[in-house]
Amino acid sequence: MAPTNASPAAPHVTRRSFLRGTMALGAVAGLGGTGLLTACGSADDGGSPNDLQMHHDAAVGPLFKPYVDYFNTNYAPLKLGTSYVAQDYLTVTNQQLAGGNASYDVLFADEGYLESWSKNQWVRSLKDLPGLDKLVANMNPGVADALKGPDGEVYALPYFQGAELFAVNTAHLKKIDASAPATWEEFLEQARELKAKGISQTPYSPYWIKYAFLMWHQFAAEVASEGGGSLFDPSGKANLAGNPVARATLERWRTLYSEGLVPKDLFTTDYGGVTNVFGGGKSSFSMRYQAQVVGWKDPKQSSAAKDIKNVLMPGKTRQTHGFGAYWMLSYNTEGEKNAGTVIDYLGGAGKDGAYHVPKNLVATALGLSSGYRSVDSDPAVLKSWAKWADVDALTGQLAKTVPLGPVTTKTWYPKFADMACAVLQEVVLGKKTSDQGLKELSDFAGTQK
Repeated sequence: MAPTNASPAAPHVTRRSFLRGTMALGAVAGLGGTGLLTACGSADDGGSPNDLQMHHDAAVGPLFKPYVDYFNTNYAPLKLGTSYVAQDYLTVTNQQLAGGNASYDVLFADEGYLESWSKNQWVRSLKDLPGLDKLVANMNPGVADALKGPDGEVYALPYFQGAELFAVNTAHLKKIDASAPATWEEFLEQARELKAKGISQTPYSPYWIKYAFLMWHQFAAEVASEGGGSLFDPSGKANLAGNPVARATLERWRTLYSEGLVPKDLFTTDYGGVTNVFGGGKSSFSMRYQAQVVGWKDPKQSSAAKDIKNVLMPGKTRQTHGFGAYWMLSYNTEGEKNAGTVIDYLGGAGKDGAYHVPKNLVATALGLSSGYRSVDSDPAVLKSWAKWADVDALTGQLAKTVPLGPVTTKTWYPKFADMACAVLQEVVLGKKTSDQGLKELSDFAGTQK
């Protein structure tokens, strides 16, 4: 900005405060629907390193407010504000980072962004974060691998860790005198019997949809459950073409679809629609991560709540697929040291070592894994999980989680996962053979760097 002679007392306008002001004006003008920020952080008089911002999508605003307030009370004189995106958070955030318009200090991302954001110096290495080694040592197996950039340094802390959980309608199973299936063969037999006896016209309601790459996640979960391991090795090489378990999984899916054991319109049903099939008691089996099971067990959200139960995945190994989201530190933060305090508060132990946000928000309120062993095994957390879950089955399943590994940090991973959903749908519909689909995905992954 050009200097002004208007008044020697005029406040100094920094890049951060200028951007905050223009974003606030956009929201007031009704531009939030275009993806501009819908809320801004604490008003400051220009770039104080004590004034910090957390960046997230707007939907979580009410959820985070108590934790922002807690920070401002207990970490003064630091002051945490919020920077929210109305829609398309990752697209808008990526554009802001690329354009040098990131006015925030700490932000979150899903899988597939860490590599490009770190290479482009849009996010900072956390190598100098006090206590980082202790945090890493406390993480659940496989979590730390998803936090590292191409240079081997840690660039993120866990936001949450999700795992695909298998859930059953116990009332339906009681009608056929059955318990939860321990194998996929048993599952298929039960599904056929439930349909034949008119108990459920579509006994299985999986999330075979492209939204959030859910069909890919559920494919990875079922392959893992049958002993197929991770679909990528640590070097990023795909374990798809020629994988007999992956092929058998797709063949089972084709059987489920051709026999009408899953809804015929499930590829085009939105997330809420799939959720309501199982939550409304119309299907006998489903699969989704912890936070959704919490919703299914809520009578206000699910008419079948009392009959729904989480169980171990069917299969030879009973394993499942895990995924996560992560907190990162903006490279352009004007309060680097203080921003480190914020990221440690949101995704680490915090100054008191209590893991306040991972324990109370992520694990207790959302029912998700925090990514940390000490939090996920905390008696208070386990007690909260017992309100909606069979805790033994839940903790047993979390202990059998198979991550995809470092491939999830790669820039091309989201494109691959999106493509995978489309290819898997084509296989189930019979437009491609299982082998053709798996080879297509393997070939695509093999050409990526």
